[in-house]
Amino acid sequence: MESYKVSGNNYIPDVCLDKDRGVFVIGGRSIPENPNTIYDPIIEWWKNYANEPNANTIIDLGFEYVNSSSMKQIARIMALLDTIHGKKSMVMVRWHFNELDTDSQNQAERLSKMVNFPFSLVADASK
Repeated sequence: MESYKVSGNNYIPDVCLDKDRGVFVIGGRSIPENPNTIYDPIIEWWKNYANEPNANTIIDLGFEYVNSSSMKQIARIMALLDTIHGKKSMVMVRWHFNELDTDSQNQAERLSKMVNFPFSLVADASK
């Protein structure tokens, strides 16, 4: 399966989805004008991955800032991952956030209640 990578900028997140290496990372800033242009290919990649996932799927998410329309797209990814957890793969998400960023922490806590797989919050020391 081909990996999917995007170099982020001030508006879109960095993305590295690499099944062969077991690396699944999305992070940075996510405030695109049209989140579908960014997230539709990511969701399509996850749909393909779901057909033959790794035994363990650990996803690292870490956003400096993510707007509400991007959060809806991230929730779509979480719902897709929920369908493969326990059936085809053991899924786990680690949400990295700045320890002072309560908005990011609250977003992660809301997401974690929507899924049936392990979802951990990782507070990184502020810089």
